[in-house]
Amino acid sequence: MSTKRMSRVAILAALAIALRFAFASFPNIKPIAAIFLICLLYFPLFDSLLIMTLTMLGSSLLFGFGIVVCWQILSFAGVLLLWKYLVLPLIKSGKLSIPLQSFLAGFSMFFYGFLISLLSAVQYGVNPFVYWLNGLTFDLLHVLSTALFYPIIYHIFRRFLE
Repeated sequence: MSTKRMSRVAILAALAIALRFAFASFPNIKPIAAIFLICLLYFPLFDSLLIMTLTMLGSSLLFGFGIVVCWQILSFAGVLLLWKYLVLPLIKSGKLSIPLQSFLAGFSMFFYGFLISLLSAVQYGVNPFVYWLNGLTFDLLHVLSTALFYPIIYHIFRRFLE
């Protein structure tokens, strides 16, 4: 990995950690999911997964480290893979407008919420469906914040990276 590439990954991970910390007082309202999804527009999958993993590990040093960090990493990795192989080809072909991309980015956070709820329910030995239903309002905040942050971050990245 080149120095330029390592620096870009480190800077974007540090930015995501700082933004996660800045929005810490708002439950599940953070721009990091939008950052991860937009990174896939400009960087390879490996770099995007590395940015996400470093962000989750780095921010866990500030917020507390537990097994839930592993579930966050696995759940975000699932969302990034889904985005890479299902949505990104449509974006690259020009078939998706920014508002539709924002909607899909937000909607993908329901998938994240489902994955992390499933993993947490298995960990705690509770009914996964009930556990997921109990967290739907929390997931809805994640969906709305990602959909709102996506166009803002998209335009910032586009300005600096194209």
